[in-house]
Amino acid sequence: MQDKKKQILEAAIRCFARKGFNATSIQEIVDELGMAKGSIYFYFKSKDDLLVSVIEYYGEMLFDRMEGLPEEGLLPPREKLGLQFERQFRFVREHLDFMRMLIKEPLTGLHPHIQGMMLRIRARGQLWNATHLSAIYGRAIEHRIGDASAMLSGIVAQYFEAILFEEKPFDDLRLSRFLVNRLDDLVSGMERDGEAPILPNPDIEQLRVMAGLSSLIDNEEEVSLLEEIRELVMASASDRDERTQNDLLGALATLKEEAVKPAIKNRLLIRGMIALLKQQENADWREPLLRLEQLTNRN
Repeated sequence: MQDKKKQILEAAIRCFARKGFNATSIQEIVDELGMAKGSIYFYFKSKDDLLVSVIEYYGEMLFDRMEGLPEEGLLPPREKLGLQFERQFRFVREHLDFMRMLIKEPLTGLHPHIQGMMLRIRARGQLWNATHLSAIYGRAIEHRIGDASAMLSGIVAQYFEAILFEEKPFDDLRLSRFLVNRLDDLVSGMERDGEAPILPNPDIEQLRVMAGLSSLIDNEEEVSLLEEIRELVMASASDRDERTQNDLLGALATLKEEAVKPAIKNRLLIRGMIALLKQQENADWREPLLRLEQLTNRN
């Protein structure tokens, strides 16, 4: 993003956080920047357009923090969740103005595009919850994802608000581990009691549409290629040491998890896992690996 445009977005969010969107004028934003009023219209058509860009800019930053890093690809699901929680809490501390505005300002009625964008953000959050719950708990949670997701969102929101409005100095690492452990308690308690769910499980396909993502059906070819490569890797296991073989199988498992997960794909992680596979590729699985790489770049 251009430096000037980024400066305008950051100045706007400071003004919106102080006075609210409706009470903030374009003049106040340019005064915050010390620039001519006409300059802002080179980048943004209106105050509504500026708000849309603010939400898109910070929203993408937040979801980047909610995704795994390539070096985390082979970690157990519980550890991935803890690390992603930690990055979310760090994001909140680094961008208090934006987060306070989202909570304090009723945005959805301002502009149809903003309303649609907020619905997409909500859908992506629900998909993120469902992905992690399924990865960690499997069949133990399959009929209770709706309830577990709602409770997880509610609990995390309380800690977000404690950071935002009470400025609680939490240790983000300790808080993240604490939340993952409490999630274990929550899920095991529901499983033990065996009560009928209150909320239905989310419709993953519908959430993907709302979030602006491709259908899971579109990923069937990707899964098929991963299975083909896995069989070839297993057949040639004698060509490499045990550690390398385990790394290859772990990379394939991570790629399959990305292919079928309901949330948005982590492109950085996918590229890292494919690069690991390419380092060890042989003639038997070079072609399906190339097709897989082309497919993941396209989807």
